[in-house]
Amino acid sequence: MATRGSGSSLPLEAVLIRTLRERPSALARKMSLATALERLAEVSDDGVGFSDGTWRNIEHGRKIADDWELVLMALVVGATPAQLKEVGRQSAAELLSREINKRAEVELTTADLDLDDIPDETKQKLLRQLAEISRLPGATEQDRAEMRAVLFGQLNTLLDLHAAQLRLMRAK
Repeated sequence: MATRGSGSSLPLEAVLIRTLRERPSALARKMSLATALERLAEVSDDGVGFSDGTWRNIEHGRKIADDWELVLMALVVGATPAQLKEVGRQSAAELLSREINKRAEVELTTADLDLDDIPDETKQKLLRQLAEISRLPGATEQDRAEMRAVLFGQLNTLLDLHAAQLRLMRAK
């Protein structure tokens, strides 16, 4: 379980989930609790998830989320395994990582897509960038890790833009 934040009576994971849910971005408005619960039903194996009361109790620190509840909430608000580790929820972070990988495999299968369907040029560009980072003279391992994180962050931003376009098209 995460320790409580300095000056806060809330568990760190509660602060993380609420902050991510309520953050507005260039691509989306703040996520309402109703929207979060709709998405929770979409990501839950049972098609329901848990009640709004459970979500509120977790966000307000009245209930400590078990690992699976935290993973579901993380999937809804876009928390990463690294963020869960940062708030002291190592086992939930590992579970989230496994769940992300499992869902990625399912998506590739249901989309009739596998790595062979990704254009070679796209794979080559990514591999070339990763190789450039690895060969960069004078860079420390920490520098390289940060550069890889920036590269993947930029790819994530591009995918977020694509997702926003799809949402706009669905709204029409």
